[in-house]
Amino acid sequence: MVLYILGLFGLLLINTNKITNYLEENVIVILYFDLQKPDQEIKDLSAEIGKMKNVKQTRFVSREEAAFQYKEVLEEDFVEILGDNPLPASVEVYLNAEMSSKQREKIIGELRNLDGVDEVDFMKDLVSSIERNKVIVGNILIILAMLLVVVSLVLVNNTIRLSVYSRRFLVRSMQLVGATEWFIIKPFVIRSVLYVLVASVAAMVLTTITYFVVGGWVQQNLPGSGYELISFKVFTHDFQIYSLLFALLVALGLLIVIPGTYFATQKYLRLRIDELY
Repeated sequence: MVLYILGLFGLLLINTNKITNYLEENVIVILYFDLQKPDQEIKDLSAEIGKMKNVKQTRFVSREEAAFQYKEVLEEDFVEILGDNPLPASVEVYLNAEMSSKQREKIIGELRNLDGVDEVDFMKDLVSSIERNKVIVGNILIILAMLLVVVSLVLVNNTIRLSVYSRRFLVRSMQLVGATEWFIIKPFVIRSVLYVLVASVAAMVLTTITYFVVGGWVQQNLPGSGYELISFKVFTHDFQIYSLLFALLVALGLLIVIPGTYFATQKYLRLRIDELY
């Protein structure tokens, strides 16, 4: 159960980071161009922008497409009313989430100085809010993770101590017939390692099932909110990350159990007969 909870917490950390990155990458930088600039030149410039460092992708929006989009929103043909299309062609630029605020400001400055760019639209306050909340949530999750590890350590250690306590007379009997310290401790350690391996496999299976069940429910009830990141396709694509998470669960379990078993068993080897009762 402890490893299962830690596994869920690890998935929460991974997917929280993915969702915040998704939100940052979908805050678009829109470049509006001069009405006199030809579409082909803007398309070529869009392709050049797409090759820039920290630019994920670009999308060219012609004047006609922009007018069509506004017609859909307004539900009225404003071009026919005005007699002309006042909307400029534009390029939507999607930036990578990994860049810092200074890098983002630098690249936006470079985009603003491009030939033919009349205006740059970027929701700076929204990105700042996402970054601020990302730091706050990240710090909270790290503190909770540390507390959870401490609680897990105490619970597992107490379980080990109770298990060894129930066999304290067997430990003393083996000691009285001349068994060495490691000969006595080794079976307890091996048993604990086997328990950890079995518990780790069970925790991995339960964590994976929970991942897909929760992911499927969220996608059905919260469509279009970035939670499509929780899916089988994403899981297999980032298989290395999740494999590392499961490996860390096994390693953590072994780090808790092996020293705990060793010292708990050793404690009863050093007690006097009257202290065993």
